Amino acid sequence: MIAYIAVSKSFEQQDVNALQTFAYEQARNAVSAEEYEQLAQEKSNGYRHSISTEVSAFKEQLPNYGTCLIYTGLIYLLYKTGINIAFATHLISGLAVAAAIAFLYFISTSFLAKPLVYAVPLLTVIFGILDLATLSTPDGLAFLAVIVSVYLYLNARIGMLLVFLPLIIGVRTDLILFTTPLLFFIFLSDKKNRLKTALSAAVSVIIYFGIGAYCGYVGWSVIFYHSLVRLLIHPISEPPTLTARQYLSALHSGTRTLLVNKAFLLYLLLTTYSLYFIYLRAKISSLTEAFTTRTAVLVFVCLVFAGSHFAAFPADWDRFFSAAYLVTSLCLLILMTDFIKKVEYSRRETAIN
Repeated sequence: MIAYIAVSKSFEQQDVNALQTFAYEQARNAVSAEEYEQLAQEKSNGYRHSISTEVSAFKEQLPNYGTCLIYTGLIYLLYKTGINIAFATHLISGLAVAAAIAFLYFISTSFLAKPLVYAVPLLTVIFGILDLATLSTPDGLAFLAVIVSVYLYLNARIGMLLVFLPLIIGVRTDLILFTTPLLFFIFLSDKKNRLKTALSAAVSVIIYFGIGAYCGYVGWSVIFYHSLVRLLIHPISEPPTLTARQYLSALHSGTRTLLVNKAFLLYLLLTTYSLYFIYLRAKISSLTEAFTTRTAVLVFVCLVFAGSHFAAFPADWDRFFSAAYLVTSLCLLILMTDFIKKVEYSRRETAIN
């Protein structure tokens, strides 16, 4: 919350000393004294103490948070309308999750058999979607971005989707791991829009690197080291060297934790069932048709996203993966609906004959 407040305020205030004072004052007013001490640790030593008391250390933390341009931009806009800036960090998450649930409702009523519609609210709870609404992070907004993308794709609004996909990288840059495989499948399956798809992919790359350059992004290895090896007080002026041994150690530790994560294990089960229904469709129609349906593509895209994201950042933090988990669940329900329709159609044909 403190970092996002500072980055949002930086749209009008560039003095880091003033930003640090403002961000911590806003945090102090937003939480209890005990919670604030946990955030700032002004009475003790350590990483958070250094960030709250050293201007140079505070300054070097901000570039990574600055890459979430759409989130911080919306915080700033709400702040300028008179809304408390600390509250705005929560408000955006809450509104984004509420909007995403509305889109889930539209998808469910359009593509799911009536009994299966009621499974969607339960799945949102199981995968912690409602928790995203309480966070002072861009994860709720990222969830909305993914669900809107899925809504556009399932409804064959490819033109709008190709414009939308590059933009969502500004919400959270790691979403390029979701947009890239989706653009790849659209390029393969939609000959009519291949040029537009290639252009969308090119714009996505430009936006991704442009955001990094604009915000002074410190790079993957530094973020990896800072998050999974050791907290860095000065990640820019004193950048670490990430070794293969450190990466493999983090990957091993993350994998062990992931394999006892209930949400992930449920996701694996649902993915397995999804692949089974895709296989059943392949037996009824053809392998090519089964693997290029929009629901099948989304299952594969989510699998690529989850796998590549974990390989790049092996932490079992559900807020990164909840969108992929829920979209896969939704696709399974759509595949089940299609299978039920085919069985019913087959029975009617048999009865007529």
